[in-house]
Amino acid sequence: MRSVKIKEYLLLLIRSLIILLVVAAFARPAIRGGFASKVGAHAKTSIVILLDNSYSMRYETKEGSLFELAKKKAEKIISQLKEGDEASLIPFASEPQLRKDMPTYDFKGLLNQFDELLPSHQITDVGQALKSAFEILRDSKNLNQEIYLISDMEKSGWYFADESFPSKGSEKAKLYLLDVCPEEKQNLCIEKIDFGNQLIEKGRPFQIKAQVANFTSQPVKNLLVGLYLDGRRVSQTDIDIERSGKATVEFVQTVEAAGIHSGFFEITDDDLMIDNRRYFAFKIPEKIEVLLVGEHQKDTYHLKLALNPQQKSDIHMVVSEADRKSLAGIDFNRYKVIIFSNLSRLSDVGLTNLERFVKRGGGVLFILGNNVDPEFYAQRVVKRFFDLDLKQPLTPTKNVGGFFTLEKIDWNHPIFQVYQDVEKKFLPQIKFSSLFELPQSKNVKVISRFNLGKPALIEESLGSGKVLLFATSLDEKENDLVIHPFFIPFVNRTVEYLASDLSRLSEDFLVGSKIERELDPDLSKEELKLTDPENLQTSLAPIIQKDKLMLRISDADKPGVYKIKTEKKEVDRFAVNIDPQDSDPGKIEKSEIEKKLQGLSLFYIKPNEDIEKAILVSRYGKELWKPFLWIAFGLLALEMYLARSRKKDIVTEEKA
Repeated sequence: MRSVKIKEYLLLLIRSLIILLVVAAFARPAIRGGFASKVGAHAKTSIVILLDNSYSMRYETKEGSLFELAKKKAEKIISQLKEGDEASLIPFASEPQLRKDMPTYDFKGLLNQFDELLPSHQITDVGQALKSAFEILRDSKNLNQEIYLISDMEKSGWYFADESFPSKGSEKAKLYLLDVCPEEKQNLCIEKIDFGNQLIEKGRPFQIKAQVANFTSQPVKNLLVGLYLDGRRVSQTDIDIERSGKATVEFVQTVEAAGIHSGFFEITDDDLMIDNRRYFAFKIPEKIEVLLVGEHQKDTYHLKLALNPQQKSDIHMVVSEADRKSLAGIDFNRYKVIIFSNLSRLSDVGLTNLERFVKRGGGVLFILGNNVDPEFYAQRVVKRFFDLDLKQPLTPTKNVGGFFTLEKIDWNHPIFQVYQDVEKKFLPQIKFSSLFELPQSKNVKVISRFNLGKPALIEESLGSGKVLLFATSLDEKENDLVIHPFFIPFVNRTVEYLASDLSRLSEDFLVGSKIERELDPDLSKEELKLTDPENLQTSLAPIIQKDKLMLRISDADKPGVYKIKTEKKEVDRFAVNIDPQDSDPGKIEKSEIEKKLQGLSLFYIKPNEDIEKAILVSRYGKELWKPFLWIAFGLLALEMYLARSRKKDIVTEEKA
């Protein structure tokens, strides 16, 4: 009888709970957290949508590009807004694109903006975008404040240059992190191009390399890499790359014409096409104007023969001569290279003009000799151009009973690089009976030394130009250099080197960067126009700085080759490439995000998660009516079981 009574009380309790749970379910209860969720449906909302439009968002998936998927998510967020809410839409890559009409109450107009949005060619900077979003919300008076970051969540974009971020007051806003990439990204890209430290000359082979990176989870076999030069494919090869590895491909090419040349490397198509190409440009001077200056005509005789041995009118080098008496009336700026051979001295005005000539990109070679003024060269040339302190005049040193030879040559230097594969025993031994001793200094680049370790050929950069000094003469009585087969290529390569701007071969302009170009001052009266990779033209405003004509270009927002033209001809060309930083598809971990955004309310929304539902849950809390009903059903089943058991107990007791 006692057990029956217990079951009756238990059934009463269960039936009461069932009624309470059903009533509670119809009341649609929710778990709420935070002040914003407590005011929930009754408070107005201010939202900022940060839409990642960096080039990594061009990645193609089965459902479309990541950028198109991101726009759809942004549209769904805007569709949740109600009257009295306000919204701001900020596309961002390396910088946020802010508008004057933010925030807005015109949600229809906001949706119309999506038709104009396109992915950029720049990298991601999440820190700058978040900083702008919090600054907008700082002026909002609405209780609900929400930021929606819609991105592929690549780790490369989560560097925060501003260490003070997040700032005080940022914790008032909720930050929703919407990952739009539904799958693990796989990507290959060309990271960089390398010309090396070489001279590119007309009709002579040169090397060009490219580095290809594999950001996939599998090794890549037989990846096709093509080289395009001046509008046509000139070479291709296959390479293998290990998983998460890199490989270098090298081609040897020759151009038969001087002038401006450009091209690109290209790899086989993948799901992110924009980083499958990398562009380059270079220039081979059509003519090199060279001025030879000596104390007497005999001092430049061998140099003239070496540069123009057959006296051809169409030769690459255009050679002029002068002596010390006629030097005063010569404009150095008419030349690209000036060689002083055994010249006694220069006037103060001449030295000043020469220094100005070098700074604007000219090249100078000093060759010493018996006519040079030792005091003048020690104090006015070596000190001024090489910053070397000589304690005594620059005088020749004789090797009594013997001779000096060239040793310790920098075979990687562009002048001597052509000989680096030649066995040293086959290289010439040139004999010098005297030399001019130069002091040792870590600040001066020594290209070659004599056998006693004394510098033979030294180099210094000054402004945009270069200065060389050869610490001996060209007198046949002092050495056998001028009668040696080594002399002609040595002189020609030295002039080519002085006339070239090797720094332009290593130029790596990135999309969105500020670009400066220096052109011939004679173009100052010409109308200059910039032609972009899509053949669109814009006018350029040159800046005259003393003897320089400078162009500052800030709208190179597309990868490719840009051309600078006058009405009659093209005068310059340069390549612009994407920053390979965003080519790495690796995602940032949640723990890293929480560390960087410590103190903020973070909500993660997965790529395939229902965004509308996720927003409602975060705003108003998670509804409990379904769990309540399931518990009620469970209790109902238990009630039915206990009710049957109770009847059996009653029948059993009655029989007893």
